[in-house]
Amino acid sequence: MEELKGYKAKFEIKDKNLYCRMDSSMIQRLKEIRKATGISVSEVIRESVRRLIQEVDDTGSINLRVN
Repeated sequence: MEELKGYKAKFEIKDKNLYCRMDSSMIQRLKEIRKATGISVSEVIRESVRRLIQEVDDTGSINLRVN
């Protein structure tokens, strides 16, 4: 598994917020991941977006699967 360092310093104050809508099952699943890993929900979301952006940069397209 490849590991990349994030671009934010620990405890750096974020100056921008972006709000998104999620259904209750998504929120519940994120809370379960937080409990299991100890990683904050916001960091899980940020890392997910970073990986998606990296995929777009690498391939020039986006591949979203819906199950």
